[in-house]
Amino acid sequence: MNIRKARKAAGLTQIELAERVGCDQSMISRIEQGKRPVTVDMLKVIAQAVGMPPHALLADDPEVA
Repeated sequence: MNIRKARKAAGLTQIELAERVGCDQSMISRIEQGKRPVTVDMLKVIAQAVGMPPHALLADDPEVA
């Protein structure tokens, strides 16, 4: 699962996720587009915001996570 899919599965807009994470919407957009690398710390914050464990955001198959 990737961050965009996780955000949508959580029913969040980019703006809502950005508010939960503490950044702006454009940063979420760049992360989802692969234009901005994600640190481990940021991955943890995003995972918490969408209600998933961090490793689930890295898995290709959400059923495996």
